Amino acid sequence: MNEYIDQISGYFETVPLWPFVLFGLLGIVAIMVDIVNRKRRALAVDNFRYTFEKELADMYPEHKRWPKNINHYLTSRLPEMHQNFEVLRVFIPQDNLREYNIDWNNFRDFCRDITDEKIAIAEQRATENNQSAKQESDPKEIFQKLISKLLKHTEL
Repeated sequence: MNEYIDQISGYFETVPLWPFVLFGLLGIVAIMVDIVNRKRRALAVDNFRYTFEKELADMYPEHKRWPKNINHYLTSRLPEMHQNFEVLRVFIPQDNLREYNIDWNNFRDFCRDITDEKIAIAEQRATENNQSAKQESDPKEIFQKLISKLLKHTEL
């Protein structure tokens, strides 16, 4: 066993130390970059969630009131939500990226297509049926599901 230790110590005596110092510094830099990226991802997730909580506070997570002229209300908030979507997209794993993009496109399309008339029709159907169960085509229920799908990408 002493032969092996002598051989290893002899190796370190003859080899220059600069490669070890260089690899040590590279390791420290890699750890620092990882820490910075984790903080950036956490900030992107917080901004993404905060945008939904702030901009859509009356509608999500609990429905308090549905604003009049819903199409204008949602489309006016889309640019800020889209910016946070783009920032968070950098931190989404590649295998989840397609689903994330699909979820965003579904949400964006819903926001552009929803109108007060569609909501009124859905509410009228619900009152005509006199059922407490929600229908599949209820825009408020669809809205909740779309946001939930988007926010599940922040739970990685």
